[in-house]
Amino acid sequence: MPRLKENERNQLIGMIRGGVSVSTVAHHFNVTRRTVYVTLQCERATGSQKDRPRRLGRRKTTDREDTFIRLSHLRDRFKTAGQTTAEINNIRQNNPISKWTVLRRLKTFGLRARRPACRTRLTP
Repeated sequence: MPRLKENERNQLIGMIRGGVSVSTVAHHFNVTRRTVYVTLQCERATGSQKDRPRRLGRRKTTDREDTFIRLSHLRDRFKTAGQTTAEINNIRQNNPISKWTVLRRLKTFGLRARRPACRTRLTP
């Protein structure tokens, strides 16, 4: 379901004050009736239609660790994300990271964790 922009919230409140039913307003903006009720509650409580402040997630890795991840994968391009995770978690035991964190960091640098293909040799 799409988020309502501030001008849409203003229109929503104006329609409700104009006497339009909640179901009609919800159908008009393609939202649930609950969204309309919550928007009205927030407007009554705060007097504003702005978004509530959101908490951004904290980064589990420092800039120095991000650089370590990047350089270790540039040095060994067949290193897996799990190997890098194990290396970092051995260094810092108090706050371990997951391999998904390593993969996200690599993606921001435009790198990928690769695994060498395991195949039988055709010629000795």
